[in-house]
Order: sequence, then C-alpha cells, then structure tokens
Amino acid sequence: MLDAAPGRILSLRIVDPAMGSGAFLVAACRYLAAAYESALVNHGGYHGSDFGDPERAAIRRTIAERCLYGVDLNPMAVQLARLSIWLATLAADRPLTFLDHRLQVGDSLLGAWLSHVRRPPNVRARRRPADAASLPLFDDREIQRALTEALPVRFTLESVPGDTLDQVRAKERALAALNGRDHALSKWKRVADAWCASWFSPAGERQHRVPAAAFSALSDAILTGRGALPAAAADAYLRHAAAIAGSRRFFHWELEFPEVFFAADGTRLPAGGFDAVIRNPPWDMVRADAGSADARAGSRDDIAQLLRFTRDSGLYDAQSDGHANRYQLFLERAMSLTRAGGRLGLVLPSGLATDHGSSRLRSRLLGRCDVDALVGFDNRRGIFPIHRSVRFLLLTATAGSPTHAIACRLGEHDPAVLDAIGDEPADRCSSFHVRLTPALLERISGDELTIPDLRDAADLAIVERAAALFPPLGSAAGWAARFGRELNATDDRAHFRCAGSGLPIVEGKQIEPFRAASAASRHGIAEPDARRLLKSTPYERPRLGYRDVASATNRLTLIAAILPAGCVSTHTVFCLRTPLPLQAQYFLCGVFNSFVVNYLVRLRVTTHVTTAMVERLPIPRREDGPRVFREIAALSRVLARRPDPAASARLHARVAALYQLTAAEFEHVLGTFPLISSEEREAALRQYRATETQR
Repeated sequence: MLDAAPGRILSLRIVDPAMGSGAFLVAACRYLAAAYESALVNHGGYHGSDFGDPERAAIRRTIAERCLYGVDLNPMAVQLARLSIWLATLAADRPLTFLDHRLQVGDSLLGAWLSHVRRPPNVRARRRPADAASLPLFDDREIQRALTEALPVRFTLESVPGDTLDQVRAKERALAALNGRDHALSKWKRVADAWCASWFSPAGERQHRVPAAAFSALSDAILTGRGALPAAAADAYLRHAAAIAGSRRFFHWELEFPEVFFAADGTRLPAGGFDAVIRNPPWDMVRADAGSADARAGSRDDIAQLLRFTRDSGLYDAQSDGHANRYQLFLERAMSLTRAGGRLGLVLPSGLATDHGSSRLRSRLLGRCDVDALVGFDNRRGIFPIHRSVRFLLLTATAGSPTHAIACRLGEHDPAVLDAIGDEPADRCSSFHVRLTPALLERISGDELTIPDLRDAADLAIVERAAALFPPLGSAAGWAARFGRELNATDDRAHFRCAGSGLPIVEGKQIEPFRAASAASRHGIAEPDARRLLKSTPYERPRLGYRDVASATNRLTLIAAILPAGCVSTHTVFCLRTPLPLQAQYFLCGVFNSFVVNYLVRLRVTTHVTTAMVERLPIPRREDGPRVFREIAALSRVLARRPDPAASARLHARVAALYQLTAAEFEHVLGTFPLISSEEREAALRQYRATETQR
C-alpha cells in the first residue's frame, strides 16, 4: 500500500459486513487517507507541506465516498456508522456525506448468489452442490441487461461530488429510482428474495411457500408480468415471500453492490469481489436452547429455519453439523466476498483454531486463502467487554491461493504488541515466534488441522515430537478409544430421584484427579430407567471418565478418574465406551492427569474438553514401554485411594520420560501451570532429573 499510486488507492473497495457503528470503517478511512496523501507526494508531484487539516479532511471524504462499504442488520447501527464516517471527515461545512448506497441495512448472511438463483430452491436438499446437474432457469443475458441499466447509476453515485445539499438530494433521487419496484435490478432482487424465502416459511404457513416446481413461473411473473401461474396464486406467493424478505432483511450482495462484481457492460469481472473484508463479526451460537423456556419455544422454529438455510441452500458448505456459531458463517461469507488476491482482516474467537466444529472451515480457509498471520490474545486485561477467560485471534489472509506458512504470535494480552509488529509482511517479520505450515498441522493434528496455542519454539518441538512418537488415542494404531456422554441432566431430569435412591448420578464437579466422589451425588436413578435411557449397562463395570468443562486457566484442564461400577454420569462427564482392561484404564487415567498431557490439552482447548480433541491426543501404548506402563497404572491406583505427593511426582516424571522430554522441556511444561504449587512442580522436576541421572 505504501508504494501504490493515488488512482489505485481510490479504486480499492473495502467492506465491513457487520459494521455496527462503523469503527472498523472509520479506521480504514483514516489508514487509506494517510496512504493516499503519501501516494500524492510520491507519485503526484505534491509536497508534504501542501496538506493541512482542510486538505486531509477532503481526502478522508473522498476515501469514504469511493472506497468504503458496510452492511448491518440493525438500522440504527447503519445510521450511526454514516454519522461516524461523516464526523471522521471533519467536514462540518458540508452536508452529510452521501453513503446510502454504500452503507446499507441487511443481513449479510442471508442472501443468494446469482449462480444459485438460476436453479430452483430445493428446500429438502442436503448440502446441494452449487453446480447441481439441472438446467439453469435464466439466460445470463437477462441479468446482464438489468446490470447495464443499473451500473451507470451506481458509478455516477460514487464519482459525482456530494459537496452541496442539491448534489446530495440528486443522489438520493437517483438511488430511489434505482431501487424502485419496477427497475430491472429490483425485480431480480425480488426473484432472489423468493428463492431465499423458501427456507423461511414459519410453521403453519408452509402452504404459502413457493414450490420448487413453480419457481420458474413465479420468476417469469416478477420479471415480465406474465407466467404460467394463475395471477391469484402468484400474488399470494409473492406477498408471502416479500413479507419474509422484509422481516429477515435478505441481502443479495451481487445485486446490492453490482459494481464490485460486474463490469460496466454487465459482464462478470474476472476478479470480482472486494479488495478487503474487515470485521469483528458476532460470535454467538445459532441455537434455540438459550434463555427462558418461553424464549426457547419462540425461537426454536426461527432458528431451525436459519439452520436449514445455511446447511441446505448450497450457499455455505464448510459449516459444522453440530451447533453453528455465527462467526463461522461470517468467515465463510467473507471468503466468498473477497476477490482473488484481496485481503481478509478479521477478529475471531480462538475456537476457529481449535474447535472440532470448525475443522471443515479451517480446511476451507487454509485451502483457499493464504493465511499469513495469526495473532492470539487472551482477555485478561478486558480488551473486549466479555468474559476475561475468552481468547480471540486476529487473522490476516490473502484470498485465492492456499496457505503456505502461518506466522503465529499467540498468548498475548496487551494490544500494544501490534504496534511493535507494524506493517512489515508477516513472512519477514521477526516479531512472530512460530511458523506453521499446513503439512505440519496435518502431522500434529490430522485432518482436523487444529492450530494449537504454540507460543514459542519449545512448544512446537514438544508437540511435533509427541505426534511423531505416538498415534492418536482414538486411532486404530493407538488405543481405538471412544468416549461419550451417558445421561443428560436436562433431558433426563424427570427420571432423577433423591440421593441414596437407585444408582448414584455423578456430575463433572464430583470428578477430581484420580477420584470420583460418587458418594457425594445429589441425585440417583432407578436401574431400569438408566438401562432404558442408556440402551446399555455401562454402570456394571468401572470405566474411565473425565470432566467436560475445564478451562485452560484452571489448576488442571484434563481431569480424569475411574468411575466405580454401580453409578452413572451426566453430560458433564465423558466416559470411556471402549472395553479396555482395568489396568489399561488406570494407565490412561494417570497419563490424562499428568502435567505433560494436560499441557498438550491446554494448547488445544477453550472451555470444553471435547471427545474429538481427547481422541486426537498422542497417547503412549503398552508396547511403548511395558515396564513404565505397569508402573504408571500402579501409581494411578495409589493416587485413586489417597493423596501421595511422592507417587504424584513419580507419575509426572514417568510420563515426561515416555514423551522423551528433556529436563529443560519438562521445566518449560511445568511453568505453564501457575496455579500448581511451586513445591509440587519442583518435586516432579527433581524426580525427573533423578530418573534421568539413573538412566
């Protein structure tokens, strides 16, 4: 950007698809204005002294009118964004900058691409590919004619000055005419609305939903006023679709911002899309089980419609089959909005790097974008007004080519480090401590491409060696171990009884390292009810279990114990389902509770220790050290009966030896457990050094 010519800077198109009050766009405006001023000095024959406050305000105004785009679902937020950008131009003597055609109200996630609208909506499809084998409904020349009518107006809106009230009013009238119901482009928006609305008919109104077989005839009625459908039926379908589109605020990017995707003659640009997408998108889960019972009941159908659309319309194909998070949808949409060679700059939760539900999205991101930098922060200093245990990532990438190497700087807590990084390209910047390639991620994380929280070279060396030494716990080459939940404390609560009645129900908070306090259970359940709900009898045998919820900031994160026979557990405990000998389970219990494996878990976990993550852990097998296997199992049995500091230190040392850590590496691991007493950590290190000396 520092070497770009002035015209190149003014041709850039930057978008925030969830702009809120416009903070990111204001920052982009100031950055581009400074770059434009430098370009005028370097390429335009200007001198630095030629620019004062009025000239810089005029530059910011030009940047705002030529380069910035934004969308938000909240109309008030859009108004605030327009005001924020006007204030940023410091143009108090001029009318409000006309940005109505650039900063718009709409749901960035709910809208169709023309390639999808060319085929009927198939609401019952599951992940229908975009190139499904069916004849297109429309000739490309039809939409091209509509675009050639609209694009000159769009280009005029951005090129004609808006320095006077009359000029602004003229732009308002031009935009109103462009958005008029009878304009060709507006008709295509109505076709796209009808296509999207097929997924959003409320329960009880499904009879008004446009049938796939009638979509072509309905589209003809919109575009030409004629069609095979009876007029009354067509009107009913259209009113229903329009009502849904209005309430959902569908936003069809190619039709709302056609100049970003099409040339003046209506042909698609070879590298259409935005030059940069910037945003801190919403991070909330798309689910209907939050809030009061009334709120859950009211939102269930609404959320179900949204999930059907995002999973079945073909517009998104990198989403999780489990609970979706809105940031995942925004990231996939951001990738589709960015031109080849364009840039993405996003603030995302750390779950993008570590969550099992983001694995498909990670694969898409690394395969289609060159992720060059990843900066990770925790929120201990309250950078964001959210819980201080939350971690988040700053991601930058170039669209259109696969990732070669990611420069990582993780575990930061002070945003001031960003000033030290500066504008130097990440591949040449010494401020990044770790560099990861997709091939390396595949070696240490398998197909999920999990990006561990590796903060320095020592972390990388330990993780690489562990992956090379041992196969994943759940693999056929490893233990082939599978974990799962038993009862659900919400869904099965009707069958719970008072404590002391039936089988004790163990909750996650009753699991401590090596011990399960089943005698402290608050509830019980009749054995016939447990057998019917579980469809098996796992409670007839002891089995390894671990806590689901255990933050990486806790004393330990992976907390495991052997649940005795004669008890069941709730959904806050994951239990071993694979039938393994008790000695093997005690060995795994000892390894799970060790500092080394807890360290490996902390590099991958947010707040939930998922089964997918545990089953991917590189865990030693019996054949990797039969004598040590027996010793760790025996130490685990001892610690299950009573606390024993000497046995604990010996177990931690034995596990560290299995993973072939050096004394310095084990000391590094121990340093990541600040809530463990220094005495306990030092005892483990002394035991390890003594063992190494003997060896």
